[in-house]
Amino acid sequence: MRDVFVDRFVKCNVSQGVVRLDFARVENIDHEKNEVSMSPSARLVLPLDGFMHFIDQVEQLREKILSQGASATVSVAIEPEVKKPKPKAKAKKITKSVH
Repeated sequence: MRDVFVDRFVKCNVSQGVVRLDFARVENIDHEKNEVSMSPSARLVLPLDGFMHFIDQVEQLREKILSQGASATVSVAIEPEVKKPKPKAKAKKITKSVH
């Protein structure tokens, strides 16, 4: 797996069942003009149903971060739930009781 660092989310485009999320990196900060120059960095492309699942996970993550306080020491991870097959029902043991 490869990590990609971005500074900001800049744009979202939804077209024909595909979601494109564009991210950018800070190129320059002009303190005199109080301006930041950014350049495109990465694009994440997801099918619409994958994006909706992604949003659910981000909302869970946001709630956990807010509940812990937005400090720099917060370390939270959300793992998507993977549906596991249900275990097969065990055969019931039949016992007879004598009265």
